[in-house]
Amino acid sequence: MNSLTIILAESALEPIPDELLNNYPSTRLDKKNKKTLLDKSFHSHLMEGLVDREKRGRPDIVHMSVMSITSTPLYLEKKIKLYIHTSSNCVFDIGLGVRLPKSYHRFTGLFEQLFSHSSQNKNLSSLITLNDSSFSELVSSVNSNYVVAFSRHGTHITSKDITDKLIHSKNPVLVVGGFSHGTMSKQVLDSVDATYSLGNYKLESHTVCSRMIYELEKVPGIL
Repeated sequence: MNSLTIILAESALEPIPDELLNNYPSTRLDKKNKKTLLDKSFHSHLMEGLVDREKRGRPDIVHMSVMSITSTPLYLEKKIKLYIHTSSNCVFDIGLGVRLPKSYHRFTGLFEQLFSHSSQNKNLSSLITLNDSSFSELVSSVNSNYVVAFSRHGTHITSKDITDKLIHSKNPVLVVGGFSHGTMSKQVLDSVDATYSLGNYKLESHTVCSRMIYELEKVPGIL
């Protein structure tokens, strides 16, 4: 294994959709940043009838997962490439070794700014780029020989067994859902080579990321 790519797929990270804006308090929309992130903690009363409602409005899930990845030795050694793919088919390409804000409010503020400026400048900085891309297009661009998704509906496997498979691949990709409820779409599952489950319990996204990275770090010579 030369490096590892992690994709947080169909992440619940998006601005408030246009169809909900008419119901959103005007005092917030008067601010300079009009790309407030959809957050179920504040906007659940607006989300009735929203398509895939159960998978949306949870930027905290993305934040926890990103923190669990970017605080590891393997990431700090620039051996993990991170992409955040959103439910609306936006892809944030995070530069190698880039540390995102640990504070949740700073994290959401950053992505609100990124969404706000995306229409004027797709190359947001040398650290993060934003592109419109389907999941299948993203996977194709990574050029990996082994793409694995984690789902509670996947084939049961131990973290050690999946680690053995990963280290014998040139540029493996781990796909973890960036949402709290529901399942990955058919488009995502059709784009991977295998779908696994790490046990009988529904593990949260950040737990899956942490476990897999830790198992890889135990492999001699990986760091």
